[in-house]
Amino acid sequence: MDVVSVAQLGRQGTDDAILLDQALTERRVLLTCDTDFLRIANERWVSGITFAPIVFWPQQQRSLKHVVSQVIHVATIHTFEEACSRDFYL
Repeated sequence: MDVVSVAQLGRQGTDDAILLDQALTERRVLLTCDTDFLRIANERWVSGITFAPIVFWPQQQRSLKHVVSQVIHVATIHTFEEACSRDFYL
């Protein structure tokens, strides 16, 4: 898997909607524990706007090992196109 963080991209402080757009353009899954992305996803879903797949992970409830295994699971059962405009809860 090719993983990149917002910090590695130098995009800290960038608006969440822009980050979600960038993830779609780069064909990336967005892994987050920020509920703002779920709100944006819902707004886009209702409006029929495609967005990058979101994997939502409530940090306090899951180990990193569990999160990684679940992300791999999602990636193996869905193509990128199938996963777009969906959010997955870990």
